[in-house]
Amino acid sequence: MDIPASLLDFSLIQGSALHWRRFLARPRRVSRPVRILVLTLVGWLPLLALSLLQGDPAVSRAFLRDMGIHIEFLVSLPLIIAAERYVDLSLAAAVRQFAVSELVDAKDLATFEGIARRVIRLKHSATVEAGLLVASFAVSFMDLPHQASPVWLHSEPGGPHTLAGWWYLVVSMPLIRFLLLRWLWRGVLWAFLLFRVSQLPLALVPTHPDAAGGLGFLGTCQASFAFIVLAVASTLTAQRLARAPSTDFTNYALHLFAFALISLVVVFAPLAFFSRQLLIAKRRGDHSFSGVAAWHSRRFEQRWFHRELPAGQELLGAPEFSSLVDLGSSFTVARRMRWFPVDIRAALAVLSAAMAPMVPLLLADRRFLEVLLALGKSVL
Repeated sequence: MDIPASLLDFSLIQGSALHWRRFLARPRRVSRPVRILVLTLVGWLPLLALSLLQGDPAVSRAFLRDMGIHIEFLVSLPLIIAAERYVDLSLAAAVRQFAVSELVDAKDLATFEGIARRVIRLKHSATVEAGLLVASFAVSFMDLPHQASPVWLHSEPGGPHTLAGWWYLVVSMPLIRFLLLRWLWRGVLWAFLLFRVSQLPLALVPTHPDAAGGLGFLGTCQASFAFIVLAVASTLTAQRLARAPSTDFTNYALHLFAFALISLVVVFAPLAFFSRQLLIAKRRGDHSFSGVAAWHSRRFEQRWFHRELPAGQELLGAPEFSSLVDLGSSFTVARRMRWFPVDIRAALAVLSAAMAPMVPLLLADRRFLEVLLALGKSVL
């Protein structure tokens, strides 16, 4: 099957409607490590410099102690940018796999290509990116209920903004919000592509070794978003600790666990679009293999249990035994076919990414270390 070039070159990450983004997205002009360094310095370094230049020791100390800001711009922001290449390769490979593995029939390939082209056009929409940019700035100046402002944002409670506070509101906060909103938009586009593809008559194979009719690669593809989950989880954890410091890490663990469950739903929910076709393929496989297995088993019993062996043929090594074993293996695989194309490894990748920020918190908890040491002594 000849695969169209638009499917081979599919990319949901590279390119943008905004010219400055196109410049930053070209690896030949600006490498990814340089982009990470530049955007990190733009978002974080002026905050440090301006808080020191403010001349108020209280403001400087408050900024230096604000772990939420440091994690957000020194950990989360680099992760958000660094994940682009990995996620882009995973999504592109998934799009090609639909065609290479002939899940999409040749007669539907043009429709599949049209879906991919439409997604690319939406990705290049200047209106959408401008809207995301406006929303990023608008959030900075919205007085959200229950929103705790950093202490260093104001020179005094309820007073005017500090120099660092203005930079945070006008540059730093819109920057990272825009990056996150753009990832959200990419996720929506990818979910739209999966939805449209799920409407095509896919050639699912009940006996496929991935136990998902040939769609097992989608679970691995979705798991690539674990880097974004890790970035968001790190920021949420650091901000919660900075705004409400406490020694009760159990409370943080419960919140992170809730976030992990939400992440699992958000990341893997688009794969539910394929559940209907997978369920139909599983039922078809069950019925077909049941009939074939019954016919083969009857012939096998008639040949080996009720009649004499053909002259010169031994029981051991007879081809009927081999075919019976192969048929049994295929029938077992078909019966184990999942109606949701996600395996435990993909789910654990996202779950681990969401819970990873809890590890340093637990290591900082003296009670947890005491329990860990006690367990170690009991084992040894």
